[in-house]
Amino acid sequence: MNAEIVTTGTEILLGEIVDTNAAWMARRLRDLGINLYYKTTVGDNLERITAVLRQGLERSDLVLVTGGLGPTVDDVTRDAAALAADRELALDPECLAFIEAIFARWGRKLHDNNRRQALLPVGAIAIKNPVGTAPGFIVEVERKDRPKALLICLPGVPREMMHLMQETVEPFLADRLGADRVYIRSRTLRTVGIGESMIDSRIADLMARSNPTVGLAAHLGQTDVRITARAVSAGRADQMLDEVATDLRARLGDFVYGEGDVSLEAVVVEAVQQAGYTLAVVETNTGGEIAARLRSAPGGEQVVPSSAVITSLSDMGASAPDEPVSQAGAEWAALTRLAAARESLGVSLAVAICGAMDPAAGPYGAYRGETYVALATDNSVVFTRLDVGGVDELARRWVGNGALNFLRQWLAGHASNARRSNGQDQ
Repeated sequence: MNAEIVTTGTEILLGEIVDTNAAWMARRLRDLGINLYYKTTVGDNLERITAVLRQGLERSDLVLVTGGLGPTVDDVTRDAAALAADRELALDPECLAFIEAIFARWGRKLHDNNRRQALLPVGAIAIKNPVGTAPGFIVEVERKDRPKALLICLPGVPREMMHLMQETVEPFLADRLGADRVYIRSRTLRTVGIGESMIDSRIADLMARSNPTVGLAAHLGQTDVRITARAVSAGRADQMLDEVATDLRARLGDFVYGEGDVSLEAVVVEAVQQAGYTLAVVETNTGGEIAARLRSAPGGEQVVPSSAVITSLSDMGASAPDEPVSQAGAEWAALTRLAAARESLGVSLAVAICGAMDPAAGPYGAYRGETYVALATDNSVVFTRLDVGGVDELARRWVGNGALNFLRQWLAGHASNARRSNGQDQ
């Protein structure tokens, strides 16, 4: 079954509110094994909604509509659905009685515009709405030399739409699919420290496959690898995902930091907790953004006390070396902050992120495209250089991801060494 989603509402079309309904419905259709090929947003205009619905019924087996079933003049979806299906609108007595009972329970008078909500295309299957007043409906539309198409209209209020979708529409569609139902499962691997083009060069053959499919989604400073499998059973689809995910991890190695909705900062915080550290952070060119990301993750406020965050070398209470933004300067900053915070805050690990400056650009310099990251413990200090600098959002995100990834990899090595010393890797 091929489907499309139509969201109505001028406020959505103009960007005044975000369309969360379509994304939620898309995931529900995916889990039913229904192919979603189109999403359309159309304003509250009878002619345009009608045209969109007619086009959808021509090219798709299922057109799922949300919005425009309220009592006001601009709620014209039911009228457009009737026109697109070549039906008249007629009052549904059961829907009207249901709406009247709701208003009686509320102690409110039922007006004529509320009665309009009980108007449905002739022959439609009503979907009663126990969490609102607007009923949804299902219309089967004849098509020449092809099976009937389904036009399903639901309210636009998210809570109402979700309830009707889960309680009525999904069981209806599952029954309609019957033995033809397929299961679609997706999984996302999160990567950092590797660019989209490099990932593409490593997994191009997997991306050329039709089932499971593998695709990339680039974000600021990191790239997601999405796997989608289709199978006759959920178990088989999950098995296919496992096989491809194992292959991807082998090819991408340590660049994969997690799966699903997990964030890089959450992974780092968990690793810091497992290693038994408390972290101090020095940031000279990221304005405390890295510490804020860490502190936003579950357990982050305990891992990074707010008083352990420094955003300027001048706030450290000690004289910086002549070149505080060199490798030596970053190491000095990490060691100095660790020493200052060790006793008062119980800090056992410090990270310093220092952007390299060009002294010829003035008394405060200008970032010259490189940043040093240093990690200090009681026993050692290590560093890395990131070939990125600057203070705009993209640069800060790249620096933040690079610093967090360096910390993640160092902690992974620390954990591996601990396992070896305990004989767990034997």
